[in-house]
Amino acid sequence: MVDRVQAVERALLLLEEVAASPVPPTAPEIAQRAGINRGTAWRLLSTLEAFDLVERDPDSGRYSVAYGAVRLSTATSAASLVRRSRPVLEHLAKETDGTVFLEVASRGALVTLDEARSSSPIQVDLTGVDIPLHCGSVGKLYLASLPAAERSEYLAGPLAPATEHTHTDPVALEAELHECAESGIAVNYKEHREEWCGITAAIRDRAGRDLAYVNVTLPTYKWTLEQLCALTPAMRDAAADIARRVT
Repeated sequence: MVDRVQAVERALLLLEEVAASPVPPTAPEIAQRAGINRGTAWRLLSTLEAFDLVERDPDSGRYSVAYGAVRLSTATSAASLVRRSRPVLEHLAKETDGTVFLEVASRGALVTLDEARSSSPIQVDLTGVDIPLHCGSVGKLYLASLPAAERSEYLAGPLAPATEHTHTDPVALEAELHECAESGIAVNYKEHREEWCGITAAIRDRAGRDLAYVNVTLPTYKWTLEQLCALTPAMRDAAADIARRVT
């Protein structure tokens, strides 16, 4: 007989109930559906929340699956994600003559899983480069995906300008991030380094959650902001293609 830990079983059962609910449920609703007393449910939900597996809306008290669960799902299928995304990355690199990156969020940081390079003699190398979230197009989409309280906390902190083009006004940034969340697209033109620009599309699951990001980074001496933004349809198509391959 398999030796099982009851507390772990109950916590996973609660997580399943949250994920299966068409409308974010309250703690009493989750406890009732799972057949667990309310006190135990509260403690287990608090533990799941501490590990970023569920999140509680501070106003309604309702629970939803948090980004940590998506991050775990992405991590377990990272090899598959890279393999299935590769043809899309290579096609995008060929079409734009830029460098294409596939990135995911992990514990508050962005991790590059794969990249496809063009035939251009000028290449982007971001190895070891720390890009503040508000300075890059991938970072903006990640910030846009965070719960409002976390996003506000970040925007309330020091927003150091990397160049004279960096957006540092928190009110303007909040408005920009709202647009990013709605469109699934973000751009960065000379905001981190004046010689580079980038455009990113969110790869989303059927529930609209960000699974990963596809980014194209290009040299600003060849691309204007208008030309960069004109890549939006191609970026949306690439993200949708990857989503179909992995979900």
